[in-house]
Amino acid sequence: MTTLTEKTLTFIFPDNWEVIKYDESHFFRNHIDKCQGSKAVDILALSELGLFLIEIKDIRGHEIEYKQRLNKGEILFDLTQKVRDTIQGLYAAYRCQVEELAPFYNYLYANSKYATLTTRPQRQITVILFLEENRPFKMLKSFKEIRSRFKIKMRNQLKYLNVRCDIYNKDNIPKQFGWDVIIFQ
Repeated sequence: MTTLTEKTLTFIFPDNWEVIKYDESHFFRNHIDKCQGSKAVDILALSELGLFLIEIKDIRGHEIEYKQRLNKGEILFDLTQKVRDTIQGLYAAYRCQVEELAPFYNYLYANSKYATLTTRPQRQITVILFLEENRPFKMLKSFKEIRSRFKIKMRNQLKYLNVRCDIYNKDNIPKQFGWDVIIFQ
């Protein structure tokens, strides 16, 4: 198992997955982050299911503030910018042949010069907003509606990248993904 920790959340991935905390990677910190305003998703994860770009928001104890930020579109803007910049960063890593990111950029770009949609299968990319909140607040109808609207807006904003988008928390991660999250207090 490979574990990655973000504050009080520990993500546990099977051994056959390639995973990295992209926003803490050497290449991002020493090159991409030097470009003014560049952003990055928290985790890149790769398996036979495809490439996952995972952005983590632990809003436990801050639900009211985040509800307002969700309504204003601030979180959506931030997320779409992080996804866009991460894809660009992976392209830069491909151009520079950065070893630490090789599994991820090879999945996206290897043989891209000669590949067409008819000669290779579509390479699946899934963008996940991992949004952990306190259980009682999550059950409120208004917050569920906000999440639903946010998910639709997220899909519309990232449509140009031809990616799947979803919002999960530790209780609703699909079993077929094979990874899990543990919360430490």
